[in-house]
Amino acid sequence: MGGTIDATGAVAAAGAFLGDKALNVAATIKMIQNVLIGVIAFCVALYWCAKVDCVEGQRVTAMEIWYRFPKFVIGFILASIVFSLLAACMSYGESYCLIDHGVIRGMSKIFRGWFFCLAFVSIGLATNFRELKEHFKGGKPLILYVCGQSFNLILTLTMAYIMFYLIFPHITENI
Repeated sequence: MGGTIDATGAVAAAGAFLGDKALNVAATIKMIQNVLIGVIAFCVALYWCAKVDCVEGQRVTAMEIWYRFPKFVIGFILASIVFSLLAACMSYGESYCLIDHGVIRGMSKIFRGWFFCLAFVSIGLATNFRELKEHFKGGKPLILYVCGQSFNLILTLTMAYIMFYLIFPHITENI
């Protein structure tokens, strides 16, 4: 939407202000976070089935994990695969013009804005604030948010270290 910068915009801003090294590092870290979304979502679904909503003596089934797994992750992975394959079939210039700054980005910008609005309106319509009121006592959501963001930061930095210094040190030297 108008004045907001999403994570992709932040990556592009890093490249514009700090140079190509910052752009490459920021893009790589963003990709690491994107890959971890699916892994973490699966782990949370598995944990929730096995520990939080478990029934004593009952086995956790694959269907129960599937039921709890956020399906947007699959769409996200499929979109990443489709656009990666599409970009791989083109030259850099064609890919840049068509996907990054051309037809696909221009067309999807309208849909992204509308779907973003519809998602938040739908969340608002489905939210019963009277039921949530008891959960806000004692600052539990704030504590959960800080813990979640801290975990995300630690996990991302750990994965970035592993990727940059342990798995691909030769690429890191060339950045």
